[in-house]
Order: sequence, then structure tokens, then C-alpha cells
Amino acid sequence: MSPKSSEENLYKSLFDSYEKFKELKLKSDFIRHCELTALKEYLTTTGNLSVESIGKSVENREITAYTIGEGPIKILAWSQMHGDEPTATAAIFDIIRFFQPSELFNDFRTKLLKKITVHFIPMLNPDGAEKYQRENIFNIDLNRDAVRRQSDESQILWSYAEKVAPDFGFNLHDQNSYYTAGNFNNPSAISLLAPPMNHVKSINYVREKSMQVICKIAETL
Repeated sequence: MSPKSSEENLYKSLFDSYEKFKELKLKSDFIRHCELTALKEYLTTTGNLSVESIGKSVENREITAYTIGEGPIKILAWSQMHGDEPTATAAIFDIIRFFQPSELFNDFRTKLLKKITVHFIPMLNPDGAEKYQRENIFNIDLNRDAVRRQSDESQILWSYAEKVAPDFGFNLHDQNSYYTAGNFNNPSAISLLAPPMNHVKSINYVREKSMQVICKIAETL
């Protein structure tokens, strides 16, 4: 079997095995902060995960970072900057569960975690999540607060990002079902964006890396 065929078989097996790693303690349509707190208590007693509090929201809800892996390539992924977009929070815990020790895909998992270190921040906006609203409690859209950093939550994210200095960052969002892939009726299952650094849409080193990752994800899918 060629390396490419072997790789494709692995991807298909991972896809077909998704239900075995799905975090059943969460529902992707609405997640409350207290559910993450309960899940954190469980996760800290199992597996190979590092968990730390990195700050608190305006309404004093704890924001937590989960770290796994020992590799030189550092990845930072955060979810629910928008409180009404819980899908990626559920997905993060699916991935965390996959990374827990298991005989299934053990060789692949071990090799991967020697290459990468992944930092997850699920539910960056827990106050907005509690009210199922886009903005935080002060009606600040955290996704538009990257420059001014007026909100506590934005400052927490930036402080942690500066500490980690990731090679890749994933700002995870939900997507409305009315977006389609081209001029078809089928809704797009996933969309990827490599944001430009300026209005003329220059391609600098960081954006080029993002584009390369997007191309690899598209090829794998």
C-alpha cells in the first residue's frame, strides 16, 4: 500500500470512528459554563491533560486553558468569542477526548503528540454564553476587540497568546446554515479563512502559512 493510500485510510477510519470519541456530556446547541466546570473536574483526574485557570470574565466566571502534547509545533485554538456559537466548544472537547489514552489509534496519537503541543481555550466569553448572546456582558464583540482590547476576556486571550507564542492560531466560530458551498442548495459544513493583514489583502509569511494549512485541510476532507 502506498503512503498516500495508507494516509487516506487513516483519515477515513478517524472519520468513521468519530462517535467513539464524541464527548457525550455536552450538547452542541447550547452549553452552559457550569457544564464545563463539571467536565473540567472529570478531565483533571484522567489522562494526560494539563488544565489551568487563565483569568475570569466580567461576571467572575473562570476561563480555562487545556494543554496537551509535548511537540515543538505550538497550536492555540479558542472557541465562543461569540457566546451564541457553542459548536466549536463541543468540538474542542471531542478532540480532547480523542487525545486521551486509548488503544484505538494509539500509534497515530502518540506520534502526533510528540510533534505538536495544543492549547485550547473553550468558551472565551462565558458571560455571553450564559445569555446566549454574541457579545460579552458589556455588549462588546470580542472578535472586534483585537486592537483596543477593552474587555477583560480579550486581554486574557492576548496575554495567554503572548505567553504561549503559538505557531498557529485557530479562532473557532459557528456558521449559519444559509451559507452554501458555491451556487448550490447544500449548506457548507466547514469554512476556513486566512485573514489579510491590510486592505489590499497582502500575503505575508503568517497568512501564507494559514493558506497552506487550509489547502491541506481541504485536501484531507
